[in-house]
Amino acid sequence: MQVAFIILCVISLILVAAAVVIFIGKGDDMIVGYNISSKRTRDHFHQKRVRIIVGTLLILIAAALPVFATLLTLGYKELAMTVFPPVAFVLIAGTFAMVHLWAKKK
Repeated sequence: MQVAFIILCVISLILVAAAVVIFIGKGDDMIVGYNISSKRTRDHFHQKRVRIIVGTLLILIAAALPVFATLLTLGYKELAMTVFPPVAFVLIAGTFAMVHLWAKKK
């Protein structure tokens, strides 16, 4: 289980690095769906708000991964497998909702 902990912590650090790149405005091509949409579709959204929402999602998932890894390492596999998927689902669903409620131009 120590290897799983190390791998999840490395993934967490990669997610934090990706969030920083998105926050500073250099990672718009990394935002899935936003990078392949047409200019006309992108004009319907506030670019800075989309960056804030996606970067925050990455930070929250990066914070949850070490907790998940710790639960796995301590032997609470059932708890980790019961809690983590709904948390990830809520974070991702919340991201979609925030993009359409807050980042969409009116």
